[in-house]
Amino acid sequence: MDAPERCERFVVPEDIELESLLYNLLHLLLEIVRVRTTNQSSPMQAYNQAINDLDKELDTLKNQFEAEMAKFSDH
Repeated sequence: MDAPERCERFVVPEDIELESLLYNLLHLLLEIVRVRTTNQSSPMQAYNQAINDLDKELDTLKNQFEAEMAKFSDH
């Protein structure tokens, strides 16, 4: 198998500058949300609707996953 050993996944290669790596990791931790709306809704309404839609989609995925897992546990 070509997968690296688990311990190798977290080792910083010698040719990478540590400062650059840390900057990129910190940059990924920033949470920035940009909301574009029309005159029909406020940014907060659009944000709340997006969160609600995402919640429904995750519930659907969870239910589908549990249904598939139940098929395997029945055997």
